Amino acid sequence: MKNSLKAVLVLTMCSYSISSWIDPDTPKSQYTTRKREMPTPDPITSKNQKPESSPTMVPTPHKKVHAPSAKPSASPTESPTEYPTLSPTKLENMETPGFYHLIMSDEFNVPNRRFNDGFDPKWTALNKNDYTNGALHYYSPDNIVTKDGDLQITTEAKTTVFAGFNDTLGKDVISTKNFKSGMLQSWNKFCFTGGIVEAEIQLPGKHDVAGLWPAFWLLGNIARHTYVGSTAHIWPWSSNVCTDKSRSAQRINGCMSSLHFDLEPNVGRGAPEIDIFEVQAGPIKHNTAQFLESSVGQPFASTSFQVAPGRSKNRPGGGSWPGPGQWYEGLTGGTNTSLNIQFYGDYNHFRGDSDDKDYWSDAVSYNHQLDETFFQRKMKYRVEWELPDNETKSDGYIRWFINDRFVFSINGTGIVNAGNGATISTEPMYLILNTAVSTQWGKFLISVSS
Repeated sequence: MKNSLKAVLVLTMCSYSISSWIDPDTPKSQYTTRKREMPTPDPITSKNQKPESSPTMVPTPHKKVHAPSAKPSASPTESPTEYPTLSPTKLENMETPGFYHLIMSDEFNVPNRRFNDGFDPKWTALNKNDYTNGALHYYSPDNIVTKDGDLQITTEAKTTVFAGFNDTLGKDVISTKNFKSGMLQSWNKFCFTGGIVEAEIQLPGKHDVAGLWPAFWLLGNIARHTYVGSTAHIWPWSSNVCTDKSRSAQRINGCMSSLHFDLEPNVGRGAPEIDIFEVQAGPIKHNTAQFLESSVGQPFASTSFQVAPGRSKNRPGGGSWPGPGQWYEGLTGGTNTSLNIQFYGDYNHFRGDSDDKDYWSDAVSYNHQLDETFFQRKMKYRVEWELPDNETKSDGYIRWFINDRFVFSINGTGIVNAGNGATISTEPMYLILNTAVSTQWGKFLISVSS
């Protein structure tokens, strides 16, 4: 088995461009963008228990709406726009709401780039064992290359023997992993707070063979993925509220009135997670087996906001649709998309902790149906992350799009009104691209050929 994930990346946000972060190969037409439009939210209901005020949840058709650009392109576009603008362009207003400027891009056109620690200004490729999520692989910089104008992450059946700390035994041991793969992070190099991320990616492997776990995601920069000590009581907190629970369970919380770690007092910090996608391949179709109650089966792209503190009471059970008041309001799914009823979150307990430090984290997630074409050529994945704004009394939102079609939206008001203290994240977050191998991700059916 040898499979590659291929990608190019463009990131924009409400800021003027910083030229050193922008790849000179990025077309000028990509230097600006506007927020996409989306349908009106429909409330989530249970299939078996429908509140009188709520209609049954059905997929909402995507409507393509084109808004006028806020200024002309820096140079002529390479092809004409699909539709004419809806009104004359306003040239005088450079800060029109919803208008975004490019701040970072990477076309990966330069061949043979090295991403070992300290070699690249934007990215670091991990060189370490992954012991999260039942991982079967070792991450190596050798498995990430730039070739033929693409970033390529290769997953292969190859043995790695290494010395490392065994958390269960509490000592260093010699261990072996039989798969190698790659994880690229912008941790402590490039992070951002609010904006738009878009990438063109071809998925690895075959659409109907499980085992590979490709992901494109964001994580709060205060933690570093696979370094579990950095995430304990940090992941995926997004709360400034001082409560008895946050005081004990959130490492950096809003109850801390003194300056701590050079951070502001009474400001909670954490590392929430936005999954632009986590893709699960496999042969199990919708409305069968574990997807019996779901209109989306394998292969699918899971789009999610991992957040804490989560709901501690009246939680829906995995595999079941939530009853009234059991889950978050203000969630909207697009065509070929369904609430992820397989996974609602984690109960977090760390060895040696007292029970008062335990907490729930929620996975607010929708799955989008894929097919074999996503594994044969590049597709466009986009997330729009709008921050809460006290001046406009907005609670912010997160929205996902695939190939410019609406997939999923989280209204921040629904997160706030859940009453747990969480909000749409305002943490600086960094980018991660990786392919994992795990028995926890679909039915493991990997074949190895020599």
